[in-house]
Amino acid sequence: MVRPAPAAAVLSLLGLVAWVYGAGLDRSPAYLVHDEVVYAINAHAIATTLRDINGQFLPVSIYVTGQFFATPVNIYLTALFLTVLPLTEVTTRLPGVMIGLANIVLLFAIARKMFKRDWLALVAAGVFTLTPAHFMHSRLGTDHEYVVTAVLAWVLCVIGRDTLSVPRLVAAGGILGAGVYTYLGALITMPACVVITWIVLWRQGARNWTPFAAVAGGFAVVLLPFLAWHLAHPSQYLNQLSMYSLNDSPGASPIGLADRVSVYWDYFNPSFLFFAGDTSLINGTRYAGVFLLPVMVLLPIGLTRLVKTNLSLPALLVVLSLLASPLAAAVVGERYRINRALMLLPLVSLIAAMGVEVLWATRRRACQVAALALLVAMPLQFAGFYRDYFGDYRVRSARWLEYNIGGGLEEIIRQQPSAPVPVYIADNIQWAPYYWQFYLAKHGRQDLAPGTVYVDLQNLDVATVPQASLLLCRVGDEGPLLAAGLTRVAAIPEPDGAPWFAVLRR
Repeated sequence: MVRPAPAAAVLSLLGLVAWVYGAGLDRSPAYLVHDEVVYAINAHAIATTLRDINGQFLPVSIYVTGQFFATPVNIYLTALFLTVLPLTEVTTRLPGVMIGLANIVLLFAIARKMFKRDWLALVAAGVFTLTPAHFMHSRLGTDHEYVVTAVLAWVLCVIGRDTLSVPRLVAAGGILGAGVYTYLGALITMPACVVITWIVLWRQGARNWTPFAAVAGGFAVVLLPFLAWHLAHPSQYLNQLSMYSLNDSPGASPIGLADRVSVYWDYFNPSFLFFAGDTSLINGTRYAGVFLLPVMVLLPIGLTRLVKTNLSLPALLVVLSLLASPLAAAVVGERYRINRALMLLPLVSLIAAMGVEVLWATRRRACQVAALALLVAMPLQFAGFYRDYFGDYRVRSARWLEYNIGGGLEEIIRQQPSAPVPVYIADNIQWAPYYWQFYLAKHGRQDLAPGTVYVDLQNLDVATVPQASLLLCRVGDEGPLLAAGLTRVAAIPEPDGAPWFAVLRR
């Protein structure tokens, strides 16, 4: 049981972290990325009608577009928020912040059981909190962080007792089964964790089938709704395989074993982890790597300590889970995308804390000073990352976020007279129909939807456009429209001040 003083300190720190993580959700990232928009409008539809935007009643797998279907946990949690909160950019991202904070608490609880010291548990949670990739993904209305929650809850369940009882093993399997609903990559990660649990049981001396069956049974029971849904909708599963080129669908690019092994090892590349970071400016800033630089020093020290523990139960879980972290990314052949391997973040944080423990336990002044210096350097580097995240990163990332589509659509809503006029949206603005649904719902202007037309500007006859109609297009496409008699109502600025979209009036 946590003593009163540490509990007060932990709650105070958690409040500070909540403020840091939750500040300016409508400012950075500058705009909602299309995944956030699609998840949010489905969540809003479920919150208000119990059906997704395609009319499916409480779906287990939610159709997005093409061959893509979304997992339900993120969408249903957001729907729960939206039953009491309005749909906005902030409320779209707020559930992610809550999940990020929950993951920090779970890691703290795991570290307390592993280290038996509150201060080391705080170090592990602190490293995790200051990890740039964790901070960024906790501020997105996407589903990537949710798989981390399932993995941490499973680890906490498994290391909670020296002897694993059958009910605890059923619970561990059930947690992993629930994890399958969190993220598409969990279809690979969660079965891998089931196998890891079996390995731990074998290492503990289990030789009869009961404990192994308990894990598998808990996993299978929770998956029954998932299996029933896909049996009723078999094409969904096949479409998912096609999207990730995991079957022999026409046009799919084959990914060989050597390619997958190469992708797997690249997730342990120091350049990726500590310097360059993710190749996408949605998942990284390029100002910092996946982890802060001091972790690069602490990680090998902690790994050495792990090897010397003769792989106790917690150490074995950490090592095997660390090795399993990039499996989903390797299977789909996607390189340097940390959103595919977020399991790495808490596990590396635990190992880094072990590195601090090793340095401190030497009792050598130089080593202890080094440990303190590395711990102090983390918030200092994070402060620079945080400043850039709310500064120049907003400019660098605008292209990755599809530019300011929302600003253009909100300008159209503002420009609407008392009697609605038709709305034309250029069909070369990718994802615009989903963004339009979001902003119509945000402003309660669903009455504008019937009068909306998506047009090919190359074949648009301006003479057929009714007077006073409003049109959204790219600034680079407006020349012929202006020459044909339309007038610019507003240029929609990006973070650097230059417009990418314009609103025109007939």
